[in-house]
Amino acid sequence: MAGSYQSFDSIRVDFDDSKITNELKRLRKLGTDMQPAMSRISIFLEKRVRDHFDKGETPDGTPWATLSPKTLSQKKKKNVPIDDPLHGESLNLRDEVFPFSSDTEAGVSTGEVTEKYAATHQFGDEKRNIEARPFLGLSDEDEIEILEIVGEYFET
Repeated sequence: MAGSYQSFDSIRVDFDDSKITNELKRLRKLGTDMQPAMSRISIFLEKRVRDHFDKGETPDGTPWATLSPKTLSQKKKKNVPIDDPLHGESLNLRDEVFPFSSDTEAGVSTGEVTEKYAATHQFGDEKRNIEARPFLGLSDEDEIEILEIVGEYFET
């Protein structure tokens, strides 16, 4: 991840990689309609974010921080599974990740209801003693996959 942005209303994590950017620029110069490639990339990103939830790990494969004793106790009282840190009663955050794309961008977004919750878990919250559990971002393998998606459009 090259950078991130957090406000009270939204969370944004940007990944700006020169390899991907250069390939997209090359494709655009050929006059290729970028929307199909961007759509496929955004769907891939959505799948990867959901994979991070299912595996309980950051984009680079580091396991998420374990839950605090207080949180474990609260989950047990509510009969919520305790083996997945961000799988709460409703699984809302995992299931509120949606792909978006246009001719110039591809990404994922959380639903409006989960934006603050998403920001808390992406960056942590010192005041409430919540450790960061990043789920947005790209691994080296993700970068390779995106380059392969882009590369397919050079072949058509």
